Amino acid sequence: MASPECYGNYASGKLLCQSCYTSKKCAQASREKQEDMLQLVVPQILEGRIETSRFSLALTLYSGQTFRWGRDHDGWWKGIAYGVVLRLKQQDDVVHYFASANKVSTYDGEKDIEDFLRWYLRLDEDPKVRVPRGDRYLRRARDRMRGFRFVRQEPLECIVSYILSVQAHMSLTKQRIQFLSQILGQPIRFGEEDYWSFPDVDALALLDEDYYRHQRFGWRSKFLPTSTRFIRDLARKNRKETPDLSLAEWRSLVDKLVDTPNSGIGLKVAKCIDLFSLGRLNAVPVDTWVRKMAADWYGVEGTDARICAWAENRGGRHAGYWGEYLFAHYRELNAPSLDDRVLSFAASDASSSILPFERRGCEG
Repeated sequence: MASPECYGNYASGKLLCQSCYTSKKCAQASREKQEDMLQLVVPQILEGRIETSRFSLALTLYSGQTFRWGRDHDGWWKGIAYGVVLRLKQQDDVVHYFASANKVSTYDGEKDIEDFLRWYLRLDEDPKVRVPRGDRYLRRARDRMRGFRFVRQEPLECIVSYILSVQAHMSLTKQRIQFLSQILGQPIRFGEEDYWSFPDVDALALLDEDYYRHQRFGWRSKFLPTSTRFIRDLARKNRKETPDLSLAEWRSLVDKLVDTPNSGIGLKVAKCIDLFSLGRLNAVPVDTWVRKMAADWYGVEGTDARICAWAENRGGRHAGYWGEYLFAHYRELNAPSLDDRVLSFAASDASSSILPFERRGCEG
Protein backbone atom coordinates (compact mmCIF):
# COMPACT_ATOMS: atom_id res chain seq x y z
CA MET A 1 0.00 0.00 0.00
CA ALA A 2 1.36 3.39 -0.99
CA SER A 3 2.20 5.83 1.79
CA PRO A 4 -0.31 8.66 2.14
CA GLU A 5 0.96 12.02 1.00
CA CYS A 6 1.30 15.10 3.16
CA TYR A 7 -1.76 17.31 3.02
CA GLY A 8 0.42 20.19 1.87
CA ASN A 9 0.78 18.30 -1.43
CA TYR A 10 -2.83 17.19 -1.53
CA ALA A 11 -4.49 16.90 -4.89
CA SER A 12 -7.95 15.61 -5.66
CA GLY A 13 -8.02 11.82 -5.62
CA LYS A 14 -4.86 11.35 -3.57
CA LEU A 15 -4.81 9.82 -0.12
CA LEU A 16 -4.88 12.21 2.80
CA CYS A 17 -2.01 12.07 5.26
CA GLN A 18 -3.04 10.09 8.32
CA SER A 19 -0.17 11.32 10.51
CA CYS A 20 0.18 14.98 9.65
CA TYR A 21 -3.31 16.33 10.28
CA THR A 22 -2.13 18.14 13.38
CA SER A 23 1.08 19.48 11.85
CA LYS A 24 1.20 23.05 10.55
CA LYS A 25 3.30 22.04 7.58
CA CYS A 26 0.36 20.14 6.14
CA ALA A 27 -1.59 23.31 5.44
CA GLN A 28 1.22 25.65 4.46
CA ALA A 29 2.39 26.17 0.92
CA SER A 30 5.82 27.76 1.48
CA ARG A 31 8.70 26.39 3.55
CA GLU A 32 9.45 29.90 4.87
CA LYS A 33 5.92 30.14 6.24
CA GLN A 34 6.17 26.66 7.73
CA GLU A 35 9.35 27.46 9.62
CA ASP A 36 7.95 30.77 10.85
CA MET A 37 4.73 29.18 12.05
CA LEU A 38 6.59 26.51 13.99
CA GLN A 39 8.46 29.03 16.16
CA LEU A 40 7.02 29.33 19.65
CA VAL A 41 6.59 32.93 20.77
CA VAL A 42 7.48 33.57 24.43
CA PRO A 43 6.45 37.17 25.10
CA GLN A 44 7.11 39.40 28.07
CA ILE A 45 3.99 39.43 30.24
CA LEU A 46 2.49 42.86 30.87
CA GLU A 47 0.34 43.66 33.90
CA GLY A 48 -2.11 46.48 34.54
CA ARG A 49 -5.50 47.61 35.77
CA ILE A 50 -8.35 49.62 34.27
CA GLU A 51 -11.01 51.60 36.11
CA THR A 52 -14.52 50.86 34.86
CA SER A 53 -18.07 51.95 35.55
CA ARG A 54 -21.30 49.98 35.25
CA PHE A 55 -19.47 47.09 33.56
CA SER A 56 -19.67 43.33 34.17
CA LEU A 57 -16.81 41.22 32.82
CA ALA A 58 -18.61 38.00 33.78
CA LEU A 59 -21.83 38.87 31.93
CA THR A 60 -19.84 40.01 28.90
CA LEU A 61 -17.62 36.95 28.52
CA TYR A 62 -20.12 34.39 29.87
CA SER A 63 -22.80 35.36 27.35
CA GLY A 64 -21.69 33.01 24.57
CA GLN A 65 -20.90 35.75 22.04
CA THR A 66 -17.26 34.58 21.87
CA PHE A 67 -15.79 31.08 21.71
CA ARG A 68 -12.20 31.46 22.93
CA TRP A 69 -12.67 32.71 26.48
CA GLY A 70 -12.90 30.59 29.62
CA ARG A 71 -12.74 31.09 33.38
CA ASP A 72 -10.30 29.18 35.58
CA HIS A 73 -10.80 28.00 39.17
CA ASP A 74 -9.30 31.24 40.53
CA GLY A 75 -11.84 33.37 38.68
CA TRP A 76 -9.47 34.63 35.98
CA TRP A 77 -10.86 34.85 32.46
CA LYS A 78 -8.27 33.67 29.95
CA GLY A 79 -8.43 33.98 26.20
CA ILE A 80 -6.83 35.39 23.08
CA ALA A 81 -8.03 38.28 20.94
CA TYR A 82 -6.39 39.83 17.88
CA GLY A 83 -3.39 37.57 18.47
CA VAL A 84 -2.83 38.81 22.05
CA VAL A 85 -3.12 36.45 25.02
CA LEU A 86 -5.13 37.99 27.85
CA ARG A 87 -6.04 37.14 31.42
CA LEU A 88 -8.70 39.32 33.00
CA LYS A 89 -10.32 39.55 36.41
CA GLN A 90 -12.76 42.10 37.75
CA GLN A 91 -12.82 43.32 41.34
CA ASP A 92 -15.58 45.87 41.91
CA ASP A 93 -15.01 48.59 39.29
CA VAL A 94 -11.46 47.55 38.39
CA VAL A 95 -10.45 45.11 35.65
CA HIS A 96 -7.01 43.61 36.29
CA TYR A 97 -5.18 42.26 33.26
CA PHE A 98 -2.14 40.34 32.10
CA ALA A 99 -1.29 40.59 28.39
CA SER A 100 1.25 39.18 25.96
CA ALA A 101 1.73 42.43 24.00
CA ASN A 102 1.64 46.18 24.53
CA LYS A 103 0.51 47.01 20.97
CA VAL A 104 -2.49 45.45 19.24
CA SER A 105 -3.42 45.77 15.55
CA THR A 106 -7.15 46.05 14.86
CA TYR A 107 -9.41 47.15 12.02
CA ASP A 108 -9.59 50.46 13.93
CA GLY A 109 -5.83 50.92 13.88
CA GLU A 110 -3.02 50.01 16.26
CA LYS A 111 -3.76 50.50 19.96
CA ASP A 112 -1.90 50.38 23.25
CA ILE A 113 -3.04 47.44 25.37
CA GLU A 114 -5.16 49.54 27.74
CA ASP A 115 -6.82 51.41 24.88
CA PHE A 116 -7.36 48.09 23.15
CA LEU A 117 -9.12 46.57 26.17
CA ARG A 118 -11.33 49.64 26.51
CA TRP A 119 -12.18 49.37 22.82
CA TYR A 120 -12.57 45.57 22.70
CA LEU A 121 -14.77 45.41 25.82
CA ARG A 122 -16.51 48.75 25.15
CA LEU A 123 -15.60 49.92 28.64
CA ASP A 124 -16.30 53.57 27.83
CA GLU A 125 -19.81 52.87 26.58
CA ASP A 126 -23.00 52.62 28.63
CA PRO A 127 -25.82 51.48 26.34
CA LYS A 128 -29.21 53.00 27.08
CA VAL A 129 -32.09 50.64 26.36
CA ARG A 130 -35.44 52.34 26.79
CA VAL A 131 -38.17 50.21 28.35
CA PRO A 132 -41.64 50.94 26.94
CA ARG A 133 -44.39 51.46 29.49
CA GLY A 134 -45.79 48.13 30.63
CA ASP A 135 -43.01 45.93 29.17
CA ARG A 136 -42.23 43.94 32.32
CA TYR A 137 -40.21 41.35 30.40
CA LEU A 138 -37.68 43.84 29.06
CA ARG A 139 -37.47 45.66 32.40
CA ARG A 140 -36.56 42.46 34.23
CA ALA A 141 -34.18 41.37 31.48
CA ARG A 142 -32.39 44.72 31.43
CA ASP A 143 -31.99 44.73 35.20
CA ARG A 144 -30.44 41.25 35.13
CA MET A 145 -28.03 42.14 32.32
CA ARG A 146 -26.73 45.47 33.61
CA GLY A 147 -23.06 45.81 32.78
CA PHE A 148 -23.12 43.55 29.72
CA ARG A 149 -21.27 44.71 26.59
CA PHE A 150 -20.86 43.38 23.08
CA VAL A 151 -17.16 42.86 22.40
CA ARG A 152 -15.50 43.80 19.14
CA GLN A 153 -14.31 40.41 17.88
CA GLU A 154 -11.69 40.04 15.17
CA PRO A 155 -13.81 39.80 11.98
CA LEU A 156 -12.21 36.74 10.35
CA GLU A 157 -12.42 34.75 13.58
CA CYS A 158 -16.03 35.83 14.08
CA ILE A 159 -17.00 34.85 10.52
CA VAL A 160 -15.48 31.37 10.76
CA SER A 161 -16.79 30.86 14.30
CA TYR A 162 -20.39 31.59 13.43
CA ILE A 163 -20.32 29.50 10.28
CA LEU A 164 -19.23 26.63 12.52
CA SER A 165 -21.81 27.44 15.20
CA VAL A 166 -24.93 26.74 13.14
CA GLN A 167 -26.84 23.81 14.67
CA ALA A 168 -23.86 22.87 16.84
CA HIS A 169 -23.37 22.81 20.59
CA MET A 170 -21.16 25.60 21.91
CA SER A 171 -18.65 23.09 23.28
CA LEU A 172 -18.21 21.49 19.86
CA THR A 173 -17.84 24.87 18.15
CA LYS A 174 -15.15 25.80 20.68
CA GLN A 175 -13.28 22.56 19.99
CA ARG A 176 -13.38 23.11 16.24
CA ILE A 177 -12.07 26.66 16.52
CA GLN A 178 -9.35 25.47 18.85
CA PHE A 179 -8.43 22.66 16.46
CA LEU A 180 -7.98 25.09 13.55
CA SER A 181 -5.92 27.42 15.75
CA GLN A 182 -3.62 24.63 16.90
CA ILE A 183 -2.85 23.34 13.42
CA LEU A 184 -2.58 26.73 11.67
CA GLY A 185 -2.15 29.47 14.28
CA GLN A 186 0.91 30.95 15.95
CA PRO A 187 1.84 29.19 19.22
CA ILE A 188 2.37 31.54 22.17
CA ARG A 189 3.80 30.51 25.55
CA PHE A 190 2.15 32.56 28.30
CA GLY A 191 3.40 31.68 31.75
CA GLU A 192 3.01 27.92 32.04
CA GLU A 193 0.37 27.63 29.30
CA ASP A 194 0.45 27.48 25.52
CA TYR A 195 -2.02 29.45 23.42
CA TRP A 196 -2.59 29.64 19.67
CA SER A 197 -3.62 32.66 17.67
CA PHE A 198 -6.46 32.33 15.18
CA PRO A 199 -5.13 31.38 11.71
CA ASP A 200 -4.70 33.93 8.96
CA VAL A 201 -6.97 33.68 5.95
CA ASP A 202 -4.23 32.45 3.59
CA ALA A 203 -3.69 29.36 5.73
CA LEU A 204 -7.43 28.68 6.11
CA ALA A 205 -8.02 29.09 2.38
CA LEU A 206 -5.64 26.20 1.63
CA LEU A 207 -7.95 23.69 3.34
CA ASP A 208 -10.63 22.14 1.15
CA GLU A 209 -13.95 20.44 1.81
CA ASP A 210 -12.44 16.94 1.98
CA TYR A 211 -10.12 18.00 4.78
CA TYR A 212 -12.92 19.48 6.88
CA ARG A 213 -15.09 16.42 6.33
CA HIS A 214 -12.27 14.13 7.40
CA GLN A 215 -12.03 16.19 10.59
CA ARG A 216 -15.77 15.72 11.20
CA PHE A 217 -16.89 19.26 10.54
CA GLY A 218 -19.97 17.81 8.87
CA TRP A 219 -22.11 19.62 6.35
CA ARG A 220 -20.41 22.96 7.14
CA SER A 221 -17.30 21.63 5.39
CA LYS A 222 -18.38 23.03 2.03
CA PHE A 223 -18.91 26.54 3.43
CA LEU A 224 -15.50 27.24 4.94
CA PRO A 225 -13.42 27.00 1.73
CA THR A 226 -15.90 29.23 -0.11
CA SER A 227 -15.90 31.94 2.55
CA THR A 228 -12.20 31.94 3.38
CA ARG A 229 -11.17 32.02 -0.28
CA PHE A 230 -13.65 34.82 -0.97
CA ILE A 231 -12.12 36.87 1.85
CA ARG A 232 -8.56 36.09 0.71
CA ASP A 233 -9.28 37.02 -2.90
CA LEU A 234 -11.06 40.25 -1.99
CA ALA A 235 -8.17 41.30 0.25
CA ARG A 236 -5.70 40.58 -2.54
CA LYS A 237 -7.83 42.58 -4.95
CA ASN A 238 -7.58 45.52 -2.58
CA ARG A 239 -3.84 44.83 -2.21
CA LYS A 240 -4.19 44.42 1.54
CA GLU A 241 -3.68 41.81 4.21
CA THR A 242 -6.92 40.98 6.02
CA PRO A 243 -5.72 42.60 9.31
CA ASP A 244 -5.39 45.87 7.35
CA LEU A 245 -8.99 45.91 6.12
CA SER A 246 -11.04 48.75 7.56
CA LEU A 247 -14.37 48.43 9.34
CA ALA A 248 -16.18 49.69 6.24
CA GLU A 249 -14.37 47.12 4.08
CA TRP A 250 -15.27 44.28 6.47
CA ARG A 251 -18.92 45.37 6.51
CA SER A 252 -19.01 45.45 2.72
CA LEU A 253 -17.30 42.05 2.56
CA VAL A 254 -19.84 40.41 4.88
CA ASP A 255 -22.72 41.94 2.92
CA LYS A 256 -21.28 40.35 -0.24
CA LEU A 257 -20.78 36.98 1.46
CA VAL A 258 -24.50 36.87 2.28
CA ASP A 259 -25.18 36.87 -1.47
CA THR A 260 -22.44 34.32 -2.26
CA PRO A 261 -23.65 30.71 -2.78
CA ASN A 262 -22.28 28.17 -0.27
CA SER A 263 -20.73 30.83 1.95
CA GLY A 264 -22.60 29.52 5.00
CA ILE A 265 -23.66 33.05 5.87
CA GLY A 266 -27.40 33.53 5.96
CA LEU A 267 -29.47 36.05 7.86
CA LYS A 268 -28.71 34.79 11.38
CA VAL A 269 -24.96 34.33 10.91
CA ALA A 270 -24.67 37.73 9.21
CA LYS A 271 -26.49 39.42 12.08
CA CYS A 272 -24.18 37.69 14.59
CA ILE A 273 -21.12 38.98 12.73
CA ASP A 274 -22.64 42.47 12.48
CA LEU A 275 -23.37 42.57 16.20
CA PHE A 276 -20.42 40.73 17.73
CA SER A 277 -17.68 42.10 15.49
CA LEU A 278 -18.63 44.96 13.20
CA GLY A 279 -20.35 47.38 15.55
CA ARG A 280 -23.82 47.23 14.04
CA LEU A 281 -25.53 47.45 17.42
CA ASN A 282 -29.01 47.56 15.90
CA ALA A 283 -28.68 43.97 14.57
CA VAL A 284 -30.77 41.20 16.15
CA PRO A 285 -29.84 37.57 15.32
CA VAL A 286 -32.89 35.30 15.38
CA ASP A 287 -32.49 31.75 16.67
CA THR A 288 -34.78 29.23 18.35
CA TRP A 289 -34.77 31.10 21.67
CA VAL A 290 -35.55 34.46 20.08
CA ARG A 291 -38.39 32.91 18.06
CA LYS A 292 -39.87 31.36 21.22
CA MET A 293 -39.41 34.57 23.20
CA ALA A 294 -41.07 36.68 20.51
CA ALA A 295 -44.05 34.31 20.33
CA ASP A 296 -44.50 33.68 24.07
CA TRP A 297 -43.93 37.20 25.39
CA TYR A 298 -44.98 39.44 22.51
CA GLY A 299 -47.23 37.30 20.30
CA VAL A 300 -45.00 37.79 17.26
CA GLU A 301 -44.58 34.84 14.89
CA GLY A 302 -43.50 34.28 11.32
CA THR A 303 -40.28 33.94 9.38
CA ASP A 304 -36.91 34.77 10.86
CA ALA A 305 -36.78 37.83 8.59
CA ARG A 306 -40.12 39.07 9.93
CA ILE A 307 -39.12 38.55 13.56
CA CYS A 308 -35.76 40.21 12.91
CA ALA A 309 -37.42 43.26 11.33
CA TRP A 310 -39.89 43.51 14.24
CA ALA A 311 -37.12 43.26 16.84
CA GLU A 312 -34.82 45.77 15.15
CA ASN A 313 -37.66 48.24 14.69
CA ARG A 314 -38.78 47.86 18.31
CA GLY A 315 -35.27 48.07 19.75
CA GLY A 316 -34.03 50.99 17.67
CA ARG A 317 -30.35 51.86 17.45
CA HIS A 318 -29.55 49.61 20.44
CA ALA A 319 -31.77 46.75 19.25
CA GLY A 320 -28.87 44.34 19.64
CA TYR A 321 -28.77 44.96 23.38
CA TRP A 322 -32.57 44.80 23.54
CA GLY A 323 -32.49 41.40 21.83
CA GLU A 324 -29.60 40.06 23.93
CA TYR A 325 -31.26 41.04 27.20
CA LEU A 326 -34.49 39.28 26.29
CA PHE A 327 -32.72 36.28 24.75
CA ALA A 328 -30.58 35.72 27.84
CA HIS A 329 -33.46 36.19 30.29
CA TYR A 330 -35.82 33.92 28.36
CA ARG A 331 -33.20 31.18 28.05
CA GLU A 332 -32.35 31.50 31.74
CA LEU A 333 -36.00 30.91 32.64
CA ASN A 334 -36.52 28.04 30.22
CA ALA A 335 -33.21 26.14 30.04
CA PRO A 336 -30.23 25.26 32.25
CA SER A 337 -27.27 27.61 32.30
CA LEU A 338 -24.17 26.94 30.25
CA ASP A 339 -22.30 23.83 31.36
CA ASP A 340 -19.24 24.64 33.49
CA ARG A 341 -17.10 22.51 31.19
CA VAL A 342 -18.06 24.80 28.32
CA LEU A 343 -17.50 27.91 30.42
CA SER A 344 -14.00 26.81 31.44
CA PHE A 345 -12.83 25.88 27.92
CA ALA A 346 -10.38 28.58 26.84
CA ALA A 347 -7.84 29.35 24.15
CA SER A 348 -5.07 27.53 26.03
CA ASP A 349 -6.94 24.23 26.31
CA ALA A 350 -6.08 21.28 24.11
CA SER A 351 -8.86 20.16 21.82
CA SER A 352 -9.65 16.49 21.36
CA SER A 353 -7.32 14.74 18.94
CA ILE A 354 -10.41 13.33 17.24
CA LEU A 355 -13.34 15.71 17.08
CA PRO A 356 -16.64 14.09 18.09
CA PHE A 357 -19.66 13.79 15.89
CA GLU A 358 -22.57 16.00 16.84
CA ARG A 359 -25.88 14.76 18.14
CA ARG A 360 -27.86 12.54 15.81
CA GLY A 361 -29.36 14.46 12.93
CA CYS A 362 -26.47 16.90 12.56
CA GLU A 363 -23.76 14.56 11.34
CA GLY A 364 -22.09 15.43 8.08
